[in-house]
Amino acid sequence: MLRKILSSLHYPKKNSHKGQNGKLLIIGGSKMYSGSPIFSILAARRFVDLLYFYPAELDLFLIQAVKNIPETIVIDNLDKIREVNCVLFGGGMGQAEFDASLLANAKKIVVDAQGFEYLPHKMLNSSFILTPHILEFERYFKISANEKNVINIAKKHNCTILKKGTPDIITNGKLIFKNSIHNAGMTKGGTGDTLAGLVAALACTNSNFEAAVSSAYINGLAGNMLIKQYGYNFCASDLANKLAEAYIKAIT
Repeated sequence: MLRKILSSLHYPKKNSHKGQNGKLLIIGGSKMYSGSPIFSILAARRFVDLLYFYPAELDLFLIQAVKNIPETIVIDNLDKIREVNCVLFGGGMGQAEFDASLLANAKKIVVDAQGFEYLPHKMLNSSFILTPHILEFERYFKISANEKNVINIAKKHNCTILKKGTPDIITNGKLIFKNSIHNAGMTKGGTGDTLAGLVAALACTNSNFEAAVSSAYINGLAGNMLIKQYGYNFCASDLANKLAEAYIKAIT
């Protein structure tokens, strides 16, 4: 399954134009947590044509930090939500006030981290990819995060779930894939944000299940490649910057 998915990932056509190979909007960040969306941006920026950022909480430090990443367009309203291919929601939300109903017009939505605290179950449908770790899954669904329950929840809500763990369990309720490609260096803060950024970027031009499976594998592969350089002493920004190289290695 993995080889088939990796070989079928979207590849830009020679005559394509700006915007045709992915438009992503990242919503997140707060005064408390400015780093989280930045890791997602660093992970996504090489995999989409256009990358927008909307701060969940108005914070000048956060906005300036994101503006220092030249590939990112900071916006002050959510008019782009209908236009983009995918929205990544939740990283670093902190105590931000945000109305999750504003996501209703998005074509696809990846929910990560604190995003689950804002999202009612009734909103879930086939446009959603959820990327919880074990505790987030159990808090949100109030059920054990075992394989059977993850599959049943995905089936019940008609969504795709990438439940992070050892192994990662990825399912849309029909198909299931387990990813064991990662290492202990990836327990560091921010590595989940890089994974979410990659999932959202690839979801812009691929199916939700394909994006989740390939991202889990590529993110883990990047982590394993970094061991050869730094041992376990790498960080989330190293991981984000290694993803493009890992992507090439994965698909060739």
